[in-house]
Order: sequence, then C-alpha cells, then structure tokens
Amino acid sequence: MVMIVWMAIATITALIFIVESGKANRNAATELVLSKAWSNRFSGQALREKKEEYLRKQEKYQTDSPKKIAKKVKEWDKQIALYEKNDEIYRSGQRFSVLDSIPLFGYQVLADIKMDGNNDILRRLTASCEHTGYIQLERDQETGEKKNSSIYAYYLLASLISYCVVGVILSCLLGVLTTAMGNEGAAVMMVMAVGFAGPAIYGYLPYDNLKVKAARRQEQLDQSFPNSISKITLLVIAGMNISKAIEETANSDNSLMNQELRMVLKEMNNARTLQEAFTRIQCRCDNRYLDKMITVITKSYKDGNLKLEDDLKEINDECWLDKKHNVRRMSESIQNKLFIPTMLMFIGILVVIVVPAMAGFNL
Repeated sequence: MVMIVWMAIATITALIFIVESGKANRNAATELVLSKAWSNRFSGQALREKKEEYLRKQEKYQTDSPKKIAKKVKEWDKQIALYEKNDEIYRSGQRFSVLDSIPLFGYQVLADIKMDGNNDILRRLTASCEHTGYIQLERDQETGEKKNSSIYAYYLLASLISYCVVGVILSCLLGVLTTAMGNEGAAVMMVMAVGFAGPAIYGYLPYDNLKVKAARRQEQLDQSFPNSISKITLLVIAGMNISKAIEETANSDNSLMNQELRMVLKEMNNARTLQEAFTRIQCRCDNRYLDKMITVITKSYKDGNLKLEDDLKEINDECWLDKKHNVRRMSESIQNKLFIPTMLMFIGILVVIVVPAMAGFNL
C-alpha cells in the first residue's frame, strides 16, 4: 500500500512538472540560458579571486613549496578556462540540454503565482545580486533599472523550486525501489531523505553562495570604509585636493573599499565623470556613510564646497561611532552564544569531580 502511495505521488508530481515546464514561454528560456552563462562566469571569477588570494598569502607567508603552488595554480587555471568556455557556449546558444531545462518549471510556477519585483523574497535576493560585485548584475546606469539582477534572482529562485520538486520525485521513486528490495522503516526513510536532499542541495547551493558572497562583501566593506574615509579626511584637512586624496587612499592598501576607489579612478581615466563613476559604486555597495561621502564629494565637484573638510570629518566621526557600537553588539552576541557551552563545561567538570567523590564517600 505504501509503495502505491509513493508511486502515485511520484507520477502525479512528474506529470505536473512536465506540464508546467512545457507552459514556460520563450522569454523564460532565454533568461535561463543567459543566467546559465552568467553562472559559469561568476564561478570562474570566484575561482580567480580565490587563486589571487592564495598567491598573495603565499607571497607573504610562503607556507607551500613552489611545486605545490604551481600544481594548484595549474588546476585552477584549467577550471577557470572550462568556466569561460561554458560561458561562451551558453551565450552563443550552442547548448541547452534536458538538465538545463529543469528550472523552467520554477519559472512557470513563479509566473503562475504572479511573483514580481514587489515580493519581499525576490526584492531581497535582487539586492543581494547587486551587492555581489559582479559587473553583469549592476543596475543600468542611465535608467537605474535592476534588469540583470532581477533576471538572475528569478533564475536562482526558479532553480531552487525546480530541484526541490525533482527531489520529491526522486525520493518517492527511491522509496518504492527500496521497499521492493525488502527494506522497511528507517532504512527506507533514510534512502528517501538522501534522494530528496541531493537535488535540493544542488538547487540551493547557487542561491546560498550568492547570498553568502553578498553578505561577506558587505561585511568587508563595513570594516574597511572607516579606515578609507579617515585617510581621505586627513589628507583633505592637510590641504590635498579631493581627487589626489582619493587616489592616495585607494593605493594605500588592498581593502575592499580601496579596491572600489581604484575602480572609480580607473573609470574617471576612461572619460567617465566623477558622478558616473560614483553611481557604479553605489550600485555595487550598500553603505549609508558611503552614500553620504559620495553626495558631499559630488557637490564639491559641481558647485564647490568650502565646508568639505567639516562634512568629511562629520561623516568620519559618525562612521567610527557606528563601528564601535557594532563591535560592542558583536561582542555581546558572542558572549551570549558562549554562555551555554560554558555552562555545559561547568556541569561536566562538576560531574567528573562530584561523582567519584560521592562514590568514595558511599564506600
């Protein structure tokens, strides 16, 4: 009886999956292929960043032998080249397999429930896409539209839904096969759980990786911005013009904020205005003190600002005060998290000491 129920669930779910996937329009397929190309490009960029970080650490600490370093770099270069090749293949429309079409089900489900950019989940995911630092996911500089980031967010959500449903189908089929082989109870449930978890995790990983990257980048930005604004403020107070102050600060170290400032300088050298270059930073970075700094500097460029030094100093003071509060909150959070492990250790020590003592006393 249980086998029949699982087979019925698998069959009905599979039919719904096929029908819904077939209803997806051409626009969904186009966005899917484009997102697959971006996915390969982002994977290649992430691996390239990992390689560069590894080489910087080896140059500084020299923990691995030259032979091991060369072997790792060669493997990474090979994988990066494969990601770049797949990016070109998807972008040219030369590949669209049955497995690639799985997210079409999720696209149609999202269309059926009329999920758009006003939905909280999709809006937050779109914001995470923008703040990953990937150039392809930035807002359109002329219109301010979030077209690319919305497309990729829709793809990630559609993939997650689709692979979870595939997991349900696979789980039921494995349950039928395992039961037919004579197994029952916990053994069957374990196999079914694995069958569901495999596809579900595969669909969730790109979603989670993007959110983690955006959160990590936001944390790095929040940590590095106070140092950058302090240097800019100090140089401006010392009499240096703002352009030179930004340049000196950008080249002072390799923090995320200074990397972004170097991109501003690079774009200004490529005939972009300061306002255009700063607009791109605001698309990639979410920091209210950065927004204030950009407003003050842009105003200084356009209309002149005799109070530039005071304005920068005010932003600097607010920024450092906020950072102190964040550090204090973080320390309190860590203390709260350590309370339970500390109590468990204390109880364990009491057990180790008291139990033998009581046993000896009873003797």
